[in-house]
Amino acid sequence: MSGDAGLESTPARSWVTPGLLVLSLVLVMSVSLMAGPQWFGFGKLWHALWSPSPTNVDDLLIRTTRLPRTLLAAVVGASLGVAGGIMQTLTRNPLAAPGLLGVNAGALFAVVALATMGGGLPAAVANLGAFVGAALAVALVWSLAMRRGPTAGPLRLLLAGAALTALFHAFSQALLVVDQQGLDSVLFWLAGSVAGRPLTDTWPMLILALVALLACVPWLSQWNVLAAGEAVAVGAGVSVRRLQLASITLIVLLAGASVSMAGNIAFVGLIVPHIARRLATPDHRHWLPLAALIGAVLLLCADIAARTLIPPGEVPLGVMTALVGAPFFMLLVRRQGVRHG
Repeated sequence: MSGDAGLESTPARSWVTPGLLVLSLVLVMSVSLMAGPQWFGFGKLWHALWSPSPTNVDDLLIRTTRLPRTLLAAVVGASLGVAGGIMQTLTRNPLAAPGLLGVNAGALFAVVALATMGGGLPAAVANLGAFVGAALAVALVWSLAMRRGPTAGPLRLLLAGAALTALFHAFSQALLVVDQQGLDSVLFWLAGSVAGRPLTDTWPMLILALVALLACVPWLSQWNVLAAGEAVAVGAGVSVRRLQLASITLIVLLAGASVSMAGNIAFVGLIVPHIARRLATPDHRHWLPLAALIGAVLLLCADIAARTLIPPGEVPLGVMTALVGAPFFMLLVRRQGVRHG
């Protein structure tokens, strides 16, 4: 039993949506490079990318500020979209998102703890600390939720994640109350942003996220089987425990790298998988790659809006995603309530 029966679509239609999304991604990335307090035309963009002048201020702005920002937004959006899709498959809960495993809370607590030690917080140290904090939080959630017993499983995973998320937030707030000078160092993580993040500080996490996205490919077919239920997966010869561990590891790598690069970006991991499933068949080989493209396009659009709505200032990127995601989340909750009412 492969679990893929009935999930195929015609070859002609299967390429239409991915093709349009790839074109949309290229277009939005181009707009991202041109947009800001000072807008540039396509000619200036082409010159800056392919024949830059070392003394031209506009070329330097595009290459050293807007290009890293665009790349980060695209990779973070793709990573969060895929991580959210894996999370919803793993827990079989359409309202699940990576933050429910304590990823964001663990990263924030690690950054706050480092900031309160004094002596400044270098960006590279903050990035690494955020990733380690996210990974440790998820490892703790997994160890608590998946111990052998009658209640072990997806529901216990979500409950353990919610409890530890609240605990980590309480610890972070307590540290900030004790040392309020550390608040300035963590505002970036609280609001979420891809601004002012040079590639010299973020390239290790950027590469890690890209590698994790590629590492999802071998598991796509097995996620199809897991989505039908653990009993079906066991009957199909799938090692459920091994698949769950691989899924959690990929969620940690994708969401942990994202939060270390961009801070707390809410709702992307929640809403993107739902959009992707509406545009494709239920086959993970179809909709999960779409989730990567949609996540990248969505976060790039949010970042463009964040830097152009109130020039010369900026709206925090996490606020922009919340403005879109919160109504979507309430709609999902309402539909789930109607379905089970």
